[in-house]
Amino acid sequence: MSRPLALLLLAIANIIWGSSHAVGKVATELFDPLLLAGLRVVVATVVFWGLRIGGIAPAEQLPNMQRFQLAALGLIAVAAAQMLDYSGLALTTATDSSLMIIGEVIFTAVLAVLIAKEHLGWQRSIGLAIGIVGVVVLTLGGAPNSEYAPNRALGNTLVLAALFCESLFTVVGASLAQRYHPMTVMRWTYTGSLVIWLPLILYTVVSGTFPSVGWDAWLAVAYVAVFTSVISYLLWFWVLRSAGSSLGAVSLFIQPVVGSLIGLLILQEGTSPGLYLGAVLIFVALGLATIQRTPSTQGAPS
Repeated sequence: MSRPLALLLLAIANIIWGSSHAVGKVATELFDPLLLAGLRVVVATVVFWGLRIGGIAPAEQLPNMQRFQLAALGLIAVAAAQMLDYSGLALTTATDSSLMIIGEVIFTAVLAVLIAKEHLGWQRSIGLAIGIVGVVVLTLGGAPNSEYAPNRALGNTLVLAALFCESLFTVVGASLAQRYHPMTVMRWTYTGSLVIWLPLILYTVVSGTFPSVGWDAWLAVAYVAVFTSVISYLLWFWVLRSAGSSLGAVSLFIQPVVGSLIGLLILQEGTSPGLYLGAVLIFVALGLATIQRTPSTQGAPS
């Protein structure tokens, strides 16, 4: 694969991820955050199995123990992460949520040091420190709370907690992720999380609390499920398996740029000097912390 094509595909994946923050923010005003997360996962799981049955995804045979391990990890990487992410997004802005990607970089690097005994290095250490400062500045000095974003501090904290869950999976499940095709890993982790989502969705239907929404709401669900959870990951892993992880690190800058621009220009989210300062610090941190990242900690952003 040529470098320009690889960069283009990675850019498309990150544009989808970046825009998903705004789509998700709008969708949380139409669906309860937990219901939205459940619908996203259920639809994505159906697509993953459809790709497998249709012969598009590889037909890898996993031992029962490893299927169980991936399904169990799905409770962290998918169930807990999605619950926290959409609950946080309902309380904060799409701009803040997209900039919080630095949290995944920070958590993955720290967990890799603690669990995998990787060497952090001075450059990444400085980058992570700047990133932490950027998150604090953004959260405490960003746009004020409003009816649109009633509790940004709590919302940002929940989004960071979701990123911690994803980072934990990246590090703990690294051996399984390297041993099997990414689509196999995604299929089983999403499937494992259904023990949480199916009862939740069934309860809303039986209790009569499932919302009556229009086609625009269902388009939002389809977008975050099919494009964000499936297509972007297909592009991401396909490119990185052939072109290497360094290009993936470079492309990470696209996601917060797209998410922030959509939040500020289209959703008309509030701004402040603290927001701009926090954003600058986070971009500097991304530059320092992602350059020459080790392949073992190169997880996919969400």
